[in-house]
Amino acid sequence: MIKPLRKRHLQIWTAWAVLIPIGIISAVIVRPPLPKNKLLQPTATAALPVILRSVDKDDYTVSIRSNNDTSRLQLEWINKKTLTYPTATIYEDTITKEQSKVSPPEAEDLEAAALIGRIEARGTYHFAFCKNLVRNNYRFILYDFIHQKIIDSITF
Repeated sequence: MIKPLRKRHLQIWTAWAVLIPIGIISAVIVRPPLPKNKLLQPTATAALPVILRSVDKDDYTVSIRSNNDTSRLQLEWINKKTLTYPTATIYEDTITKEQSKVSPPEAEDLEAAALIGRIEARGTYHFAFCKNLVRNNYRFILYDFIHQKIIDSITF
């Protein structure tokens, strides 16, 4: 290398030696704090006071809750154990009680079903549903959308 090229090379490397640590330090300072134990689910809402119906299974308990004048409905899902399906979603299927006895749910039924919400880990989940309509028959389908299969069906 000739003398002017060596001088320019030294200037560039000196600038890099100063700018790289300044860039690293400023990046660490301005980064936002990491969320701790944050679920993808929105913050939990309070449970409505009246339990209309409830089903208790080994892994979870499902209840339909309402307020005192039954103007609002809420699905309460309590996971007793950690889910083996991390992508579980709950759908509400609008069927009659006779249909639920005749045919188990199939993946095609989900096209007409309404998405209620997603459950992830152990804990309690509350979902508003049904647009203030109190019925005698409810069927909820627990569906794994990655494996595209129905995990379970709960009929009240």
